[in-house]
Amino acid sequence: SGIPLVLPASKVAGQWDFNGNKLAATVGKSLEYFDGPNGDTAGLTLFGTTAMDVTVPDINGEPAQVMEVPGGLSRNLGYLMTHGISPNGGGTLVNQYTLVMDIFVATTGPGAASLIQINSANNTDDGDLFWQGNNFGQGGGGYKGTGAFTAGAWHRVAAAYDMAATPPRVTKYVDGIFQDDWTANQSLDNPRRALRPSAILFGDGDQDERRQMWVNSIQISAGAMSKSALAALGGPTAAGIPIASAPATSASVHGDLVRISWPAWAAGYVLESTSSVTEPNWAPVASAGKMSATIVPAGPSEYFRLRKP
Repeated sequence: SGIPLVLPASKVAGQWDFNGNKLAATVGKSLEYFDGPNGDTAGLTLFGTTAMDVTVPDINGEPAQVMEVPGGLSRNLGYLMTHGISPNGGGTLVNQYTLVMDIFVATTGPGAASLIQINSANNTDDGDLFWQGNNFGQGGGGYKGTGAFTAGAWHRVAAAYDMAATPPRVTKYVDGIFQDDWTANQSLDNPRRALRPSAILFGDGDQDERRQMWVNSIQISAGAMSKSALAALGGPTAAGIPIASAPATSASVHGDLVRISWPAWAAGYVLESTSSVTEPNWAPVASAGKMSATIVPAGPSEYFRLRKP
């Protein structure tokens, strides 16, 4: 999957990689079905791999875990994303953030397809970011780009929102390629740009602009990423959107006990141990929590690592 991008770990507020056929978060809070666990979204959503369970190609020749987002125009369809980012940029809403998706848009359906609903908590009005005409945006002047966001192919799309900038803007990239500094209809605390505590992924309350899609990874982070960082994201990978090169661990000894800890953003990682690195037999540490483990060493030498499942 290439050299991982080093991102400021503390700024990644949410990531969802759809491993294990579920909405669980790699970082942050799990997604929820917008219309509840027994609603239309849950009944129509599918999970699997590109190699076995869905009719879309692998990503760069590698099988990938994906979630199939149902088509259909119902306002009941969508996924509630509670991102956990505090209001910023000098306003009362989240004015500075970056949304990244590894996504495959179906080749048939309406001429536009919603990627996120920001303005309406009940999903009763128009979505706020759309795929359309091989570009993405919203409204007049919102769809400028190179036409690289084609349906029927995997892409990594990124939108860095900065409603506190002068002028306020959304910087758009596709597969590491600059598309546009979108400045039309932007402002501090703008209801269609600045985030409330939650948003609805793939929701469209107008019930006219949705398509079937497949997603391999979704990430949201606090702050608008720089153009150099957006370019470094590159294209989609089967391993998902990189969070950081590796979480840093720390260890301390307390008598016969060893305490190992790691940062909160790596709460989805698994702590493993082995008694040998030349003939390793890595196994999960049973006592490990989300951010630390207190261990009685099993022998004179023991090695530990954090692994992203």
